[in-house]
Amino acid sequence: MDMRKRLSLRKEQVAVSLRKHGAEGVTARVILVLDASGSMSMLYSKGVVADVVERMAAVAAQLDDDGEMQAWTFASNPARLPDLTLGDLPQWLQHHVRVGELALFRRKKPQKGLLPGQVDMRAVGIQNEEQKVIAEVRTYVREHPTAAPTLVLFFSDGGVYRNKEIETELREAVDEPVFWQFVGLGRAQYGVLERFDTLPGRRVDNVGFFAVDDISRVPDTELYDRLLSEFPSWIREARRLHII
Repeated sequence: MDMRKRLSLRKEQVAVSLRKHGAEGVTARVILVLDASGSMSMLYSKGVVADVVERMAAVAAQLDDDGEMQAWTFASNPARLPDLTLGDLPQWLQHHVRVGELALFRRKKPQKGLLPGQVDMRAVGIQNEEQKVIAEVRTYVREHPTAAPTLVLFFSDGGVYRNKEIETELREAVDEPVFWQFVGLGRAQYGVLERFDTLPGRRVDNVGFFAVDDISRVPDTELYDRLLSEFPSWIREARRLHII
């Protein structure tokens, strides 16, 4: 089946999931965040991450008025990727879904032969610093307000250790028109992300989390159901509190 057909079928599936959760017709800006830390390299080389991005493109196609998706990658440092438009999806996957690279020397020379818009992955590094990319996405949302709320789809294989800093960022973001949906792509340590659902002292639960052992084996129906299970209730609550 070609990519256009897959996208069309998946878009319908996203609509079904939204309807199921009482969020039919909801619009949102969709932002994608991809972990590019060293431990992710196998998931990149096997094509798992590219497949995830293709499946997320259908979420943006259904929710976002312009069908565009803003995107970031991160490891030691965050880097904004070019916006993803559906028509450019095959090229985008090829050029921008890349894992971090180890800088063996302190002086990082720029990567040679980068294509326009490609990030120098050596500058991104290989560590886990989720709080930096969360802060950068928050700044972007503040500086580019939209009428619709923002749904952040954040993929990581864990190794989370900046628990305090991540918690601070997400607690501070509670009054912002953003829902953070984290998806774990393995069995690693997710730290505060796993605990966020039960963390008290927030006006509204602005964070969702679930982990899967092998996302490639999770059918679209189940993936979209899980991905969109908490977002609709956040929308209702955020509207009630005039956050959106």
